[in-house]
Amino acid sequence: MKQSIDVEIAGQRLTIKSDEGPAYVQELADYVDGHLRQLVPGSRAGYNLQRVALLVAIQLADELFREKDLHRQFRQKVSAKLEALEAALREHEHRLDDLG
Repeated sequence: MKQSIDVEIAGQRLTIKSDEGPAYVQELADYVDGHLRQLVPGSRAGYNLQRVALLVAIQLADELFREKDLHRQFRQKVSAKLEALEAALREHEHRLDDLG
């Protein structure tokens, strides 16, 4: 059941509806706010929030793509090892059949 959760990002108060708990949503908000703080350290006066938000979106998309690529590489390695194990098992079974 979705619940309304109030968070603050870049000084902007937002209400987010989510099935996740408040702690998780706050963690997400803090993560995004942290990225904003990295791009605009110190006083935030005089910066273009929309421009900074787009830069943060690009950073987060980059993180996501890199993680997806690592996940893909991991799946490929696991698949290759599984195929090698299956081939070794088949070979072992053939040898057992030849002995019997």
